[in-house]
Amino acid sequence: MVEVSANNGLNRCPHCGGSDIVTDEKEGKLRCNFCQTLFDAKSDNATGGMDKLKGDTVHEGASNIVPGDDIVQTFKCPACGAEVVINTNEATSASCHWCRHIFSINEKISNGAVPDLVLPFKLTKEEAIEKVREAVDLGSNNLSEEFRNNFKPEEVRGVYFPYMIIDLNTHWTSYGEAQKTEEGSTTPPYHYEEYNISREFDLLIDDLTVESSAGRLNQDTYVNSNNIINAILPFDTENAVAWNADYLRGYASERRSVDTDSLKEVVALQTGDVARRYIKESAPQYDRGTHWENEHLKVNGSKWKAAYLPVWLYSYKPEKESRIYYVAVNARTGETVGCVPTKGSSGMNIEARHHHENETHYEIKNLKESDKYSKKGKSFKNEIDFRNDTRVIGSLSHGREEMLGVERGRFRNGANYTHAQGRKSGNLFVTIVTWFFILMFAAMFITALFKDIRGDYSGHRSGSSSSSYDSSYDSGSSYDSGGSWDSGGSSDTSSGFSYDW
Repeated sequence: MVEVSANNGLNRCPHCGGSDIVTDEKEGKLRCNFCQTLFDAKSDNATGGMDKLKGDTVHEGASNIVPGDDIVQTFKCPACGAEVVINTNEATSASCHWCRHIFSINEKISNGAVPDLVLPFKLTKEEAIEKVREAVDLGSNNLSEEFRNNFKPEEVRGVYFPYMIIDLNTHWTSYGEAQKTEEGSTTPPYHYEEYNISREFDLLIDDLTVESSAGRLNQDTYVNSNNIINAILPFDTENAVAWNADYLRGYASERRSVDTDSLKEVVALQTGDVARRYIKESAPQYDRGTHWENEHLKVNGSKWKAAYLPVWLYSYKPEKESRIYYVAVNARTGETVGCVPTKGSSGMNIEARHHHENETHYEIKNLKESDKYSKKGKSFKNEIDFRNDTRVIGSLSHGREEMLGVERGRFRNGANYTHAQGRKSGNLFVTIVTWFFILMFAAMFITALFKDIRGDYSGHRSGSSSSSYDSSYDSGSSYDSGGSWDSGGSSDTSSGFSYDW
């Protein structure tokens, strides 16, 4: 089902009918420049009702991107690759908010869809300048001299960035083994009790906020530092108002470049992080942690809205580096995160991220718990083997890829998702069998190669067949990639989607 909820026109002043409208940052409202009347900006993002969601409801602004041209036009920056949205009704020239390149008409490209919602700027530029100054410690001996000498916080710019705001009606099930330390066991070997546990509940997510610009998804922070845009979340999205082009006046903006289907995996992973964190915090007795053998998320219903969220952005590019550094200020809450160049390192706050597992609003319903005593044991380790209850795998920073590399060893087709480890009793067996087959096929290959060389030397006098080694064999083909999900079809489907770890 697709709902229409976007207003693509321009506001007129309710008092005088004028169309010269700008945003009043301090009040978070629109102001008529002719008679100075302020408009009340009422929220258009109602909360609650997640348990009634069935299938995928995609609002008009979040629907698949359709190329088109209107007063809101998009330019492709040849310097850094950003796609910047400009309101041509009130701007005859523009520059990139990332690297400050001045655009020409030849750099215009097809537009993405306009959003459903916009969250107006609240902090003024003067307040943002002060926030940027506070975030950069000019007295630090570790700060790059080049940056210190060229630091100009007054060059901060207001930018609207594209996000998806998603409400979810989901069902979570998981089972595994958990351990708690026996009372008085404070030194190795630790004595513990082990339990077979399971958890099942409805998980309702309110306003999960995910970036919808392809350039900031799955960022490698060794190359890019714009992950600080993600780190200044959360926004007070409950106060977002219906989209109107007037809100762009005086600000730059960036177009949405990914559709809902491309974000479903990230949404599933972040929802799983919320569920896992809730379980961990609700069962503190298992101080040695939990090994989850199976985790399943079923999304019964979802509601997608596209939104523009406000950021004050300061950028800096060193002369001899390809990386651009940023300081970002949440223009609603004042949360400020900076990544600036330091001496002999990649910069401070390089791994900054949004802690979605803690900061997402959620509700638990119909909780079913089972905790059955299994056995006693002792270990020189202070946690359960193959512990996986502390994972956060929905983060978009390099840290997520690094963590997954440790847990799984590799990705399948570059997908950033993971699977709970198999039963501990079977892991050693699986490893032994895997290495056995690797060595066996290596031996077969060497034997076949030797025979082939010998056959070539003798001129294949016997007419024997070529090597028995099958060159099409893929040693990774039997590897269980683990994470799997079913999107349930197109973005308008009523079947929802699911995800298995």
